[in-house]
Amino acid sequence: MRLLPALAAGAAAMLALTGCANASAGDGNTVSLAGRTIELIVPFAPGGGYDSYARQLAPKLGEELDATVIVVNKPGAGGVLATNELSKAEPDGTTLALFNMPGHIGSALAGAPGVQYDVNSFSYIGRLSSEPDVVLTSEKGAIDTWSDVMKEKDQDPTRFAATGPGSNEYMDGVVLHSLLGLDSKVITGYSTSNEAYLGVLSGVVDLHSRSYGSQESALKSGDAVPLLTIGSKQGKKLLADTPVLADIVPPEKAELARSHTALVESGRAIAGPPGMKPEQLELVRDAFRKVVTDPEYAAAAEESRRPISFATGQEVADNVAALMRSPKAYVDLLEEAYGV
Repeated sequence: MRLLPALAAGAAAMLALTGCANASAGDGNTVSLAGRTIELIVPFAPGGGYDSYARQLAPKLGEELDATVIVVNKPGAGGVLATNELSKAEPDGTTLALFNMPGHIGSALAGAPGVQYDVNSFSYIGRLSSEPDVVLTSEKGAIDTWSDVMKEKDQDPTRFAATGPGSNEYMDGVVLHSLLGLDSKVITGYSTSNEAYLGVLSGVVDLHSRSYGSQESALKSGDAVPLLTIGSKQGKKLLADTPVLADIVPPEKAELARSHTALVESGRAIAGPPGMKPEQLELVRDAFRKVVTDPEYAAAAEESRRPISFATGQEVADNVAALMRSPKAYVDLLEEAYGV
């Protein structure tokens, strides 16, 4: 008869332990996202590189979390509108976003119009990719080398194509203008980076800057000519005969070039709203890591010209904090670029 109370006590203890394992910090809710629908926000229109990365990731991340991950495109203001929205979302793991980190951090550094978020406050899940940007032109155009761009002083301004403030191509256009003293301007209004690239091919604009992976097919086909890379060792490895920004800036601008290179290489990263519970944040971080570091997934991404360059969520958060401490001269440059 004494056995029954002992068994009952043991069962109660096991139930208590199970409850503790499944509960998140103090509210009795489970950490698991199983059976939930998770929105993965892409702050750009369908059809571009960010959209492709997100749609490749969504089903695999859903499988790992035993959830349904749907991609939701919310373009506007170079990603600022979607980022503002994410900053106010419920931090329960059901809303994530794929950030263009150069625009995300650059807008915050510059205090760009419309920014309503603290860039350090987001729950960073991990980095998906990091590549050098490549400035290219049409094979049929009048520009053959970067030296030609530098010589365009007495002609019409060189035209950079861009989707809008906050995009990589916009940032590169305005920063190169300042660092290298170019006679240039940025032409905005394209709904996607692919449209901006078509503007170069048609001769409406002269130059377009975009990540190497997004440009690879155009470069390998010969339709586009690489003129300049913005990146460190990786840029030299991928396009050995193409000059690198850090190597051609005047010595007095070298520090600014390093700051901009670091911003470009911050890449694409996944984040959740501020205030995610630590247990839930680690759950999503772990699921993301398992997906993108899986050899089969990485190989498929490489084959589709969407290469993976993983960094942990903590590494992303640390990098964001470091970039937000950029030299004042670089912050001044970004403010000038954004017209702040």
